[in-house]
Order: sequence, then structure tokens, then C-alpha cells
Amino acid sequence: MKKLRWALLGIVAVISLLGGLATPHDPAHDAWWNSIPAFFSLFGFIGCILIIFFAKSLGKLFLRKGEGYYDAD
Repeated sequence: MKKLRWALLGIVAVISLLGGLATPHDPAHDAWWNSIPAFFSLFGFIGCILIIFFAKSLGKLFLRKGEGYYDAD
């Protein structure tokens, strides 16, 4: 089941990147990031990864209790 999820994630990522490459360039909105193929797919993926790591680090800092937290009287 776990391998199937990773395979589906990979397939969706490849389809997203191919869609970004197949999208025509709009010269009316000419910015430096529009010249990079599949920029928004990569930007979204990297943003999601950063959000995950940031949330995990916040959880470790603020939500975890000490080892003897519940045993202390």
C-alpha cells in the first residue's frame, strides 16, 4: 500500500511537470519566473515540503512533553 502511494505521488508529479512544460508562454506577463519551465509546479512542491518541515519543527518545540511529564507528582 505504501509503495502504491509513492507511485501515485510520482505519477501526479510527472503529470504536473509535463503540464507545466506544455503550457504556452504568455508574453504579456513577462517575468523572469515565466521563462523557467514548470516553475509553478516546482515552486508549489518546494513550498509544501517547507511547510511540512516547519510544522514538524513547531510540533517538536511546542507540543511535545518531557519524558516524565505525566509521571511527575
